[in-house]
Amino acid sequence: MWQKLTYSGKECDNYLYFSFDAEYFDTKKITEELNIEPTSVMIKKEPVPKSTAWKYQLDAGSEIDLKKYLAKLIDVFEPKIDIINGLKEKYNLTTRIQFVIDIDINPETSTPYFGFNKRVIDFLAKTGSEVDFDLYKADTIGLLDNYDG
Repeated sequence: MWQKLTYSGKECDNYLYFSFDAEYFDTKKITEELNIEPTSVMIKKEPVPKSTAWKYQLDAGSEIDLKKYLAKLIDVFEPKIDIINGLKEKYNLTTRIQFVIDIDINPETSTPYFGFNKRVIDFLAKTGSEVDFDLYKADTIGLLDNYDG
């Protein structure tokens, strides 16, 4: 019953990534021009995935301080702003920073936190990148194990 899209399981597995997205594009060109290896690539197929994506992901696991991971992500891509913008224009791409966050339903635990400081906002503005959040519930204490709802 609780296996909904909003329920991720018994462990918190937080991560964030920077991605280039479009319907179709040559992901190898992004890797070559950025000189950064992606952590994953998705190529559009029928029926899924519905688009092509080049992703560089940082795993935070159960860490709740996501602002330090966001800073590390900006560290990687900030020196490449001109290249990013050139790639976006050349291949008609969009870029985004995606947060995937598990919120532990255990009342004894803290929720993940982060903030967008001036540096992050400046990077987002200069690259025209979007920000997206996927939030899920994690049940690390087994509260929902016997729920029939």
